[in-house]
Amino acid sequence: MYKLSYPIVRVLGSGALALVIATGASSASGSEIGQAAVDQALEAFQSRKQMVHLLPQIDPDLAVEVQDLVMMNLAPDYGGVAGYWWTVASNQDMVVSCLLENMFTSSGATLDLSGGADQVAYLGWMLRVGQKGIGAMDEVTPWHESFSELIPTVVIRDKLLASEQKGDWSAMTMTNTGVRYIVMGMPWQITKEEGVTLFGAPLEALLADHSGQKLAGATAVSTTRDMSGMINQLLERLSARGRLLRSADLVWLGPAGSGVAIGETERLSADFSTPLGQRRIVFAIRSPGST
Repeated sequence: MYKLSYPIVRVLGSGALALVIATGASSASGSEIGQAAVDQALEAFQSRKQMVHLLPQIDPDLAVEVQDLVMMNLAPDYGGVAGYWWTVASNQDMVVSCLLENMFTSSGATLDLSGGADQVAYLGWMLRVGQKGIGAMDEVTPWHESFSELIPTVVIRDKLLASEQKGDWSAMTMTNTGVRYIVMGMPWQITKEEGVTLFGAPLEALLADHSGQKLAGATAVSTTRDMSGMINQLLERLSARGRLLRSADLVWLGPAGSGVAIGETERLSADFSTPLGQRRIVFAIRSPGST
């Protein structure tokens, strides 16, 4: 199993981080593969073009390290990790994506359409971790008591992977699943009383274009057992990376319907409904080269 070590040096005058993967006699091959994967994933993310060549086939530990290196390289422009988005690979295993500070925006935003990769929008809900952070979940304590807010959200991803790897766990991890924008609406507060009401019925969402034509719908139904299991799985994945769910971190509630491809639509709206009321997110898509 390959392991990478990666001292970080700043490139003078560029404002970017150069990541140097140290090579040793026993890990030179793994380091070369890892560095090539980092370069390939970064180039795709920065150019916003779908990959022509497949990412190398590597083991899970190395894939996670490549993802961390990519996130470090993006940090000067995108900021630090502020939360986590997750989806499932073709084998139904959880794929965790890091959400960086400058990926977040709010209703009313204008987003840049990718010129070289298809984009997919996902409807759903973010949870904000409460002041105490999160330890292991159990089936007795209501899972929602560990969170302070439920936030309606649209997540937009660039489809960076070649079609042969679109559901591959390692490839999805290395490219951070192409997460590009997180558009958030006005939150609902989660108190003990309101939490029971909020999660006592399905959460509904609908995405429409500027003419009102429905593009996608999503429904989330939560149960204490399912949500506790998901959060514990996420905690285990983060713990293996030396990370915790801290106060104010944002966490995706989970897949709530398939994504929808978005094209050169000028304006999109997403309507969210819960037992406590409705919210709307409106955002525009700007084509490459437009002003």
